[in-house]
Amino acid sequence: MHSRSTVPLLVSLLGLLALAACTSDSHQPATISLGLADSALAGGSPQLALHVSQAVLAQHPRDVAALLRQGDAYYALGDGGRASASYAKALEIAPNSIPAMLGQCRTALAEDPEQALRRLDRLLAIDPRNRAALTDRGIALDLLGQHTEAQTDYRLVLAQGGEVTAARVDLGLSLAMSNDATAAVQILQPIAAEPDASARVRQDLAVALVMDGRTDEAQRVLLTQMSPDQARAAITAYQALRDRPLTPQLLDHAT
Repeated sequence: MHSRSTVPLLVSLLGLLALAACTSDSHQPATISLGLADSALAGGSPQLALHVSQAVLAQHPRDVAALLRQGDAYYALGDGGRASASYAKALEIAPNSIPAMLGQCRTALAEDPEQALRRLDRLLAIDPRNRAALTDRGIALDLLGQHTEAQTDYRLVLAQGGEVTAARVDLGLSLAMSNDATAAVQILQPIAAEPDASARVRQDLAVALVMDGRTDEAQRVLLTQMSPDQARAAITAYQALRDRPLTPQLLDHAT
């Protein structure tokens, strides 16, 4: 159910969408409209982005940019099947679309990391320095238990410089998964100390601290975002992981 403030916003944005579709020329049918979809995705409103992209596609069914936004919206809504279908349609129209290739790879990661890895290898043959592809390839390798190879990909991203926080976090988790918790803590601790650090990054740090035998520190980190009972339960789950092969799926279950 939409709140009172959300419904007028949705109506207004879709009104702007209709206006843009009526006033834009045939060569640039969706520029303004898809800007609304981008804003909605960035603002955490994938349902709105889906409405916008589908409205554009109703008028221009082969608009690759709209298909990509539709795929991104479905992905954010947790509908991997429809997201993959949107990216596949975009690839039918634009076979070398890097964003569409990346989208398909990401939808495959959780369900079929081997397939994702094959797709990422094909993408990287076209664009060897693509940061997103290298990072996703590292995740696929981690999911397959190939941690050393995964860490090589994350370090290739880090070597390029720029905004690499996601790759640093992924490297830290990979090190924790490969029983190098001390190095993982060294990477994750400064990231988790940032004022805008996400709850998930702090949980990742807590995992690494437990793996490093620093349970009291892990509990202090967790108490910044959960109750004492929840923190104790999380610590118990992390400790149980130490005697089992550690994978991202197990981390998701524990957190």
